[in-house]
Amino acid sequence: MITKIYPSQFNDPETAIDMALEKLDIGYIDMMLLHHPGNGDVKAYKTMERYVEEGKIHSLGLSNWYVEELTEFLPQITITPALVQNEIHPYYQEQEVVPFIQDKGIAVQCWYPLGGRGYTSELLGDETIKSIAEAHGVSSAQVILRWDLQRGIVVIPGSGNPDHIKENLDLFGFELTEDEMEQISLLDRGEKHDWY
Repeated sequence: MITKIYPSQFNDPETAIDMALEKLDIGYIDMMLLHHPGNGDVKAYKTMERYVEEGKIHSLGLSNWYVEELTEFLPQITITPALVQNEIHPYYQEQEVVPFIQDKGIAVQCWYPLGGRGYTSELLGDETIKSIAEAHGVSSAQVILRWDLQRGIVVIPGSGNPDHIKENLDLFGFELTEDEMEQISLLDRGEKHDWY
């Protein structure tokens, strides 16, 4: 169970955490993230660290943190985040950010792996991705999710469609070649589709 504290809650993180604990009603939070950098983010994170010590939160993470923010933030805290969750997809690959985070022993998780609201159909229809999908007998979505996994990135695609959910889980019967990984890396446009 993962939940977040938003910058509007950074000035009173105890209330935000206690409210999350009450709403979840299971006695703990598996992971709590700071939604993005903002005034009071260190204070909020240090409060989350205290809740970890008390056993009420099991692990901590960040969302929408990049090289500059992490370089400033990490020396100010005690518990290294287990996870950084950022927007990542073939048109916005974070080719410098991902290894920077991974080199610190922190897992990278992508939100909007399929491009996000209003962009999914363009990404799934990309000729390069479609060609790779056809070569493997899989869908474009499966190619994108497999590309993330082979980069060591945790994927969290969203869907309410049972067939899509099943397809999104079926990623281990094929592997992209180095050439296919390179073809997808060349699709990077630095095109971020959402802002926090």
